[in-house]
Amino acid sequence: MGTNPGSLRRQLLRWLLGPLLMLWLIGTVFAYLVTRSFSDAAYDRALFGTARAVAAQITVAQGGVTVDLPPVARKIVRYDNHDRVYFRVEAGDGSLIAGDDDMPEPPAALKVSGQPIFHDGRLRGADVRIASFYYKPDGIAAPQEVLVQVAETLVKRNILADEILTGLIVPQLALILLAALSVWLGVGRGLAPLQRVQQEIAQRSHRDLSPVAEDQAPQEVRPLVHSINELMQRLERALAAQRRFIADAAHQLRTPLAGLKTQTEYALRQSDPENVRHALSQLGTGAERAIHLANQLLALARAEPDAVRPKDMPPVDLNALARGAAAEWVPAALKKNIDLGFEGPETPVIIGGDAFLLTEMMRNLIDNAIRYTGHGGEVTLRVAAEPQAELAIEDNGPGIPPDEREQVFERFYRVLGSDSDGSGLGLAIVSEIVHAHGAEITLGEASGKSGVKVAVRFQRHAQGKAGAPGMP
Repeated sequence: MGTNPGSLRRQLLRWLLGPLLMLWLIGTVFAYLVTRSFSDAAYDRALFGTARAVAAQITVAQGGVTVDLPPVARKIVRYDNHDRVYFRVEAGDGSLIAGDDDMPEPPAALKVSGQPIFHDGRLRGADVRIASFYYKPDGIAAPQEVLVQVAETLVKRNILADEILTGLIVPQLALILLAALSVWLGVGRGLAPLQRVQQEIAQRSHRDLSPVAEDQAPQEVRPLVHSINELMQRLERALAAQRRFIADAAHQLRTPLAGLKTQTEYALRQSDPENVRHALSQLGTGAERAIHLANQLLALARAEPDAVRPKDMPPVDLNALARGAAAEWVPAALKKNIDLGFEGPETPVIIGGDAFLLTEMMRNLIDNAIRYTGHGGEVTLRVAAEPQAELAIEDNGPGIPPDEREQVFERFYRVLGSDSDGSGLGLAIVSEIVHAHGAEITLGEASGKSGVKVAVRFQRHAQGKAGAPGMP
């Protein structure tokens, strides 16, 4: 089951905004990480500068190490508008010289004399950034070194990161929204010609099937408009054929119905039983003709090109259908003393087709042949498998003049000089069914001195070429 694709504008916005938002997120994260790295480097250098300032106050006297930081200097070291700052000076033996004793130790693997060591830690319940370095003051005995550490919380860094993130998000998000608005307005303007075409079609009468102007549609939509115009042309032809069919059917039914009415009025005026019986016999004959005509009209309607689909038709045995159709018409042939014969192969002849329509086609061919063949004549129905699946019917009747052989496939056409009471629909029905099956029909002279041969050639079904297992 299909889903509703929704508005073209919304689809374009989804396809555009989705990648844009993804790129925006990736760009924001990347810019944040890069900017955070630069800001951390700047703050780390400042932190290391403070550590060096503390180290500059270390003195060595009488073999002992002290830090000459008066209370004012300590206050300056610890002062910051946002963060808490801690420092620690530790002797080489691990004893505290000055500062905060709970400062995290630097990783031992990173110990390099005189080089700063930056590392993260937690101090008194808060995350801190620590700058540590090992310093050897003048006068201290080798290889002793003093560990100087300065730590600060991350408030300034987080504030800077938030400011950077906000500065990145807001302008880019505004640009994305402006792009979305531009796309929305641009698509609306681009679809305006298509909307005019839609309004033109919507305002039309259901009888107006004239082509839509293709030059008013955008270039990308012109194939769609062209297809719509082709559909309208097909609808126009179908409606014209329907109107013609209804008019022809009404005209053809009027004659037998008028005859029925005349015979009924005649029978009502008669008092002699023989005259009444004769009138009733004429009524029966007229009713039979009307029924035959109505059945042929229905068969013609079923065989319309749009009523069947030549693709994916099931496999059927042409040989079996033809044998059954010939047997069905034996009684009618016997009434006119006509020799109705059937010739076909012993094996199935498989084609793709509609069994009902193919049987209707054969009935009309046989009916037409018997109807136009005189008493004592011959009608032969043949089925051949090679070189192509073929159904042919041949009679020794009066034949059809060469200049009228194309016209006999038209509806309600009858050969001049014929005394048959046919409706002129038989071969028209045959032609429609043949074309619906993608087959080919030819009309020529019979093998005798007179008569007609009608041949219909079909494409063999793939299953039939392989042997058609299981077919009758």
